[in-house]
Amino acid sequence: MTILKSGDAASARPKAEAYAVPYFDFQRMTALAVGNPWRTASDAQKQALAKEFQTLLIRTYSGTMLKFKNATVNVKDNPIVNKGGKEIVVRAEVGIPGQKPVNMDFTTYQSGGKYRTYNVAIEGTSLVTVYRNQFGEIIKAKGIDGLIAELKAKNGGK
Repeated sequence: MTILKSGDAASARPKAEAYAVPYFDFQRMTALAVGNPWRTASDAQKQALAKEFQTLLIRTYSGTMLKFKNATVNVKDNPIVNKGGKEIVVRAEVGIPGQKPVNMDFTTYQSGGKYRTYNVAIEGTSLVTVYRNQFGEIIKAKGIDGLIAELKAKNGGK
């Protein structure tokens, strides 16, 4: 929440990215969001997709999170443990003054002795699933390279 206290998106974005990268697996998030076409994508396409999707997520959500700078986060003490402890869903409730609390679930997996997040669900709506639906339409119409081009354009690239 300290990152959000800076008050503006321009300064929050690099701080949010530096904070998020060690804790989020953007490569895995991208693979899940792209779905089956990920398997046939070249290594260069996978790298470009992951880079652009990470940029999109950080850019979009660092700005959105500024609205939550006065919020409180309560991590619930009833995580959901799956796959023999290799996957844990951490449940949290975000309280915004004057509004109904928002439930968030962070799906994590164990890798190299630490847990990394690969999906976030807000009030039961999975971030990965929302993007999979969007990406599927783009891939169907324009292919993987078309998706990369659209992500670059959304991120302000060429």
